[in-house]
Amino acid sequence: MNIILNTNPLNNYNRNSYNFNQQNVKNIKHQSFTANTSKIADAAEQVVEQAAKNKSGFFKPFSNFYNKFTDKIAKHFTSKIVDSKPLGYVADKLKNSNNLFQHCLTVGSMITSGLYVQKTLTNDKLDKDRKNTLAVNQSLTWFLSTIGAYSLDKYLKTWWEDVTAKYVGLQLQDKDFEKDFKDIKAAINHVNKGLKKDPKADVNKLAQNAKNEIKMSEIANLLFDRNIIKAAKNSDGPVKSIPKIPLNKFIDKLVKENKISAISTELGKKITGMGLLRSMLVFGFVYRYFVPVVVTKPANLLCEKYLAHKNQRQMKKHK
Repeated sequence: MNIILNTNPLNNYNRNSYNFNQQNVKNIKHQSFTANTSKIADAAEQVVEQAAKNKSGFFKPFSNFYNKFTDKIAKHFTSKIVDSKPLGYVADKLKNSNNLFQHCLTVGSMITSGLYVQKTLTNDKLDKDRKNTLAVNQSLTWFLSTIGAYSLDKYLKTWWEDVTAKYVGLQLQDKDFEKDFKDIKAAINHVNKGLKKDPKADVNKLAQNAKNEIKMSEIANLLFDRNIIKAAKNSDGPVKSIPKIPLNKFIDKLVKENKISAISTELGKKITGMGLLRSMLVFGFVYRYFVPVVVTKPANLLCEKYLAHKNQRQMKKHK
């Protein structure tokens, strides 16, 4: 008996039936990808809505408690301070300020320090001398820290403005933007130093010396000359000083001269935000780090020494 081994698997099927089976597989695959997606989306949306309802229902007691708590604070505490005459006076004086952020931080710190002083003076556990000394220390700490914060913010303003100018130049892809801004500022400082040494000096001569010393571009020279002419026109007598050109004014002048295109609203907000960021970092550092770590502890130590010295003097008098 002869045995024949068939190694071709296709021979076990009819070629037509094989082709039919392959077509069925293709149809099945095609159908698996053409499901009704709108129904799936509706179902998913219903699940999300139900989850949101469940979540809001779970947190509803907490949100109600939070709303009542904040409403009481606003009614019995915040409104009394915000609607007070002193704060209204301060708000009226600062309404046109270029940087309200730093002033708001100062007012907030003043309120906090005032509450500390009030708590100290009404503390029955402390004797009169200790209460008065601590209250004076707390007031002086706030006062000196506020002066330090404003001074540091003003000192860093020039450097920070240069950093911002560099950022703007990169955003505008203008390699000369930063240099022109710094050159004009350096030339104005050069003239102002000369006028400070000799108030009767010829401002035009000082301006020419500044331009000879600082190699400025054509547009920088133009803006610098116009600033000198404007200062001379606005002065009744000899020019006392040349006003500086802030970064935002510098940008406006370049746009007016068609040297750069008008900046976008987004970039304008970022430039404003850079100034606010400087004040936030400076005042945050002074009030939240410098005061608690560097100022408060030495002030308390001096208070303890003062009270100890006063007690010794009283004891000597009684003897």
